[in-house]
Amino acid sequence: MLEYLEGWDHQLFFALNNGLSTPVLDGLFWLFATAGNGTGMLGFALLGLWCFDRRALRRHWLWLVLSVIAGAVVVQGLKYGIARPRPLITLAPLLASGEHYIHVVGEGLQYRSFPSGHAQAAASVFTYLWCLYPRYAVWWIMGMGLAALGRVYVGAHFPADVLVGLGLGSLSAWAAVAVQRWQGAQSDVNFD
Repeated sequence: MLEYLEGWDHQLFFALNNGLSTPVLDGLFWLFATAGNGTGMLGFALLGLWCFDRRALRRHWLWLVLSVIAGAVVVQGLKYGIARPRPLITLAPLLASGEHYIHVVGEGLQYRSFPSGHAQAAASVFTYLWCLYPRYAVWWIMGMGLAALGRVYVGAHFPADVLVGLGLGSLSAWAAVAVQRWQGAQSDVNFD
């Protein structure tokens, strides 16, 4: 079963990494990869809240930051504990045979692929914002999807890496919102 899942992961990786590559997407996903780490995602979210909803920024900035940090701690623990090689190393025998190639945009990363920290950070931020502004759910989902797709597109991660990263990021955001709501209920402060 594990071999089947790994085979599926590799096939989907090649389909997304090779099948979508264009110069326009190279630039777009390079930008996402560069600015899409935890610090960049938090910066964009906090700047957006500062520009559009300063009241929400005052009430939620700490919980948003804690959501990203909590997810990152779990992700880093898993990265070092599991130590899954990145696609460039895992798929090296196929690359050497000339059967396949990996479209790499930016730095060719080699180690600690699982799970994706970029996908976790994006999911932490976008899920938290989804809880604050549910009417924009489609935008938050698209943001998470683009961040995850981008990590596969640039050759940094397998699809399973980004799916688990998305799940961990969403869980950390929901946990932060739940604790914040519980704390608000204990002190008779309204979440909204």
